[in-house]
Amino acid sequence: MIGGGVIGLASAWSLARRGADVTVIERSRCGQGASAGNAGWVTPGLSAPVPAPGVMRQAARWMLDADSPLLVRPRPELSFLRWSLRFAQSCRPRAHRAGTEATLALARDAEEHFDLLRREGVEFEMHADGLLYLVHDESGLEPWLRAYEELAELGFDGDVVPLAGAELHDLEPAVDGAAAGLLARRERHVRPESLTAGLVRDLERRGATIEEGTAVSALQPNSSGWRIETQGGDMHADRVVVAAGVWSRELLRGAGVDLPLEPAKGYSVTARGPEPALGRPIYLTEAKVGASPFDDGSVRLAGTLELTGIDLGLNERRVGAVARATRSYLPSWRPQAGRRDWAGLRPLTADGVPAIGETRPGLFVATGHAMLGITLAPSTGEALAPAVLGEDPPEVLTGLSPLRFARGAAANGNGHVRPRVGAGA
Repeated sequence: MIGGGVIGLASAWSLARRGADVTVIERSRCGQGASAGNAGWVTPGLSAPVPAPGVMRQAARWMLDADSPLLVRPRPELSFLRWSLRFAQSCRPRAHRAGTEATLALARDAEEHFDLLRREGVEFEMHADGLLYLVHDESGLEPWLRAYEELAELGFDGDVVPLAGAELHDLEPAVDGAAAGLLARRERHVRPESLTAGLVRDLERRGATIEEGTAVSALQPNSSGWRIETQGGDMHADRVVVAAGVWSRELLRGAGVDLPLEPAKGYSVTARGPEPALGRPIYLTEAKVGASPFDDGSVRLAGTLELTGIDLGLNERRVGAVARATRSYLPSWRPQAGRRDWAGLRPLTADGVPAIGETRPGLFVATGHAMLGITLAPSTGEALAPAVLGEDPPEVLTGLSPLRFARGAAANGNGHVRPRVGAGA
C-alpha cells in the first residue's frame, strides 16, 4: 500500500482484516497529509461531485475575489488544460447525475462500514448527531432539498428535517442570524486524526508493516509482480495499491497510467471558543465552510477549494476568510484558545468522482476522493480488497474505474464511461 492517509490506511486495514500480508509505505507520517486537518464529515448526502451545472460560471466570477470559496489560478500546462476541459464537460447535467450515482453507490453504506471499524476494535472519536445546514435566506434551502430528493431517487434516504429560525436556536443556541436550516439526521462526523491513528494501531496489531518517511520514486513491473523503488532501496510486492493522494498522478504516470488528477487545496482553523458550544457539525452554506465540534471542546472550521497546483503554503488571507465565516451565523463564537491553522491538498479527478480499481495487472489505485475522503475511506477499503485479492470486483467499482479516463474508453448508458478491453493496460 503506497500512501498512509485515510484512504490508504482504510484500504490496508480491509486487506489485513482478510488475512493479507500488508505493508504501508508513507512518504511522511501516516495521517499527516490531507487527512490531518479536514472537518471529518461522514456525509453520503454530499455525494454530488464538484463539477456541476453552473460551477464554471460561478468559478469565473469568484476568480476576481481572493476571499472566495473557490479560487482557480490557471497554469499553462497541457495536463491542466486537459483536466479543465474534462472538468467542464463533467458539469453537464447528465454527467453530473452519473457522477453522483457512481459516488453514492460507494457512499451509501458508509455508516455500516464505520460501525464495522468500531466492532473490529479500531478506536476513534465518532459522533452521530447529524449535519445542520444553515442559510441566510429561506430560498437557499431549495437546492439542498432538491439534492436530497435526487439522492432519494438513487436509493439514499437522508432523513432531512427543515427548520425555521426559532427552531434553529432551540437546537443550537450558538446559531443566530440564519433564516432557516436543514438537519440531515443520518450524517455523522469523526475526528480525522483519531481515525488515522486508530487505523495505524489496529494495523500493527494485525501484523501489518508501517514504513514511514519512505518516498516511492518509481514502480516497475517484474516477473513476480512489482518493484517499488525508494530512496532506501527496492521493495517487491505481487500487488500494489497506489493511494498517495495528489502524489498518485506522477507515480502512476511513471508506471504507464495517466490519471487526470489535480490538487484541490483546502484550509482549516481549529480552536476552542466561548460557550455555548456547538452540539453537531454545521455547514455555513453561503460561505462554503463547515464547522465540526470535537470531544476536547475545540471546533474545526474547514473550507475553500483552491486549484493552484501542488502548493502547501498557508495563505493567511484565505485562512482568515475561513475563520471569519462564522460571524454572520454564529455571532458569539470566535476562535480563542489553542488555535491551529492548516492547509492540505485533496485529490480531485477531472470528473470529481473517485478513481478506484485495477489499472494494470497487479497495480491498483484508490484516489480522487476530493472532499469525501473521510466519508468514503472505509467503503473504499471494503470495495477494493476483494479485487486486490483476486476475487471478482464488486459492482460498486464499475462506475469508479480509473480506466474510464483512458483513450478508447466508451461512454455507457448513464453518461459515465466504460473502458474497452485492454484500454490503459
